[in-house]
Amino acid sequence: MTSVHAAATGTGSAVDVYTALARISRTLRHEAGSGSLTLGSTSALWVLVSSPPMRLSELAARERVTAPTMSRIVSGLERDGMVARTADPLDGRASLITATDAAIELITSTTSRRARLMEEALSRLSPDDRAAAERSIALLAESLIETVRPRPD
Repeated sequence: MTSVHAAATGTGSAVDVYTALARISRTLRHEAGSGSLTLGSTSALWVLVSSPPMRLSELAARERVTAPTMSRIVSGLERDGMVARTADPLDGRASLITATDAAIELITSTTSRRARLMEEALSRLSPDDRAAAERSIALLAESLIETVRPRPD
């Protein structure tokens, strides 16, 4: 597949992979979305559901956004009843953010719907293609994480 992006970057294969992954992500969000939450809110909420309570600065760092951006996201989630703030027992000036039961239910049901869709799609592949897809995507995810992980000085 030749595209403007591939011609401009000289990395047609990488653009094709990125485009395919974007289509998968977009399809899953559309078909098994997470209500009216934005992509950023959903991502932050997923981190909070799968982690112990944390400070806003830690959540911002994990999501690779600025503290003011995360503050806006958390304020919206708090307004929607998805997160709660409690005093940090180690520092009374700071607060910890935790997912509420409603958030846990939302993320659990969204993940379940998306997993069912993915399972249905994978079941349409031959056993060899399914194994190759699972292995390739796992390897690609690990490689990308290693690529962007800060290196020690």
